[in-house]
Amino acid sequence: MNRFRHTALFVCRVAIAALFLFAAWQKLFAPGAGPQKFSLAINSFKILPEHLVHLATGVIPWLEVLCAVLVLIGVWTRAAATVLTLLLVGFTVAVISVLLRNMSLTCGCFGNLTLICPKGVMGWCKVFENSVILLPCVLVAVFGGGWLDLDRLRMSNATRTA
Repeated sequence: MNRFRHTALFVCRVAIAALFLFAAWQKLFAPGAGPQKFSLAINSFKILPEHLVHLATGVIPWLEVLCAVLVLIGVWTRAAATVLTLLLVGFTVAVISVLLRNMSLTCGCFGNLTLICPKGVMGWCKVFENSVILLPCVLVAVFGGGWLDLDRLRMSNATRTA
């Protein structure tokens, strides 16, 4: 059971790191997407004032990069996965807000690409998609990163020397 748990957590860790690195790359550098499109997507949600839209456009992708790299290498894994979980919960609340206000928007999360939901106007499928992504984030935040998790290795070495 322990071997299965470590393997599952490792797979979750690598998957969420890859997903958030890809999403950040789309928001920062992708041709036809990038920061301008991400800024327009944030602004179209009509949740943040203009000055916070600019701040979010600059901070969110780099926060995703930082946390994804930490999750991938297994340093501060649970803390980084918790931040990614909170970001995803925030994104999901924003999507639900848009849906409840009957706004017709597209999502800028992955640039011009989609994961589960069909491309086009955002719907409840996006809430489902975010929930699917949320599951491995929560698992890693609660249980750690599994195999090759440097946090776990560091803790086991610290208990041996104590």
